[in-house]
Amino acid sequence: FIGQGNINMIKAIIFDCFGVLVGSSYEPFKQKYLSHDQTLIDRFNEFDHLSSEGKITNSEAYVEFAKLANLPLQEATVFLDDNPKNNELFEFIKNNLVGKYKIGYLSNSASNYLAELFTEDELALFDDIILSYKFGMAKPTPEIYKLSAEHLGVQPSECVFIDDQQKYLLGAEKTGMKTILYKSYNEFKSELKEVLND
Repeated sequence: FIGQGNINMIKAIIFDCFGVLVGSSYEPFKQKYLSHDQTLIDRFNEFDHLSSEGKITNSEAYVEFAKLANLPLQEATVFLDDNPKNNELFEFIKNNLVGKYKIGYLSNSASNYLAELFTEDELALFDDIILSYKFGMAKPTPEIYKLSAEHLGVQPSECVFIDDQQKYLLGAEKTGMKTILYKSYNEFKSELKEVLND
């Protein structure tokens, strides 16, 4: 699958979580409950960002999201906690990338939900895991991408960063990382192949 003879040697591949490794409930939630009012979406994004930076807890963010959507907290929580796993992608990482590249995990996150989302074997695929709230900064701040590269023992220019949101790719690009916008598993595979054989 992968050519190792590229000049701009890629040494690390870093994955976002929601929308890549697992499905994201946030975008469907906004679409379903808030899309009639951009102000509500902006408020949602503000609370999301505050929780990613560790300034409010995940539970506090959920309370605000429920209020914005005018839903009982329980109902909002059930919706927001629904993040189906991208099993194809995990198989691909395990069978094609581990051992050839450092594998990083970089997520805007308000708490440590790793044990709820992933098995120990899945988490073991990652050489480093960065949850934004622990460091008081969040994507797209360039420093958090640099931190991920540093933890993996590589230069940003030796990394590929994968995210489902363009705005977060821009932060990575500012540090010199190559990026892939995650749209589907098959598109990701062919784009990664291009980047690695570039």
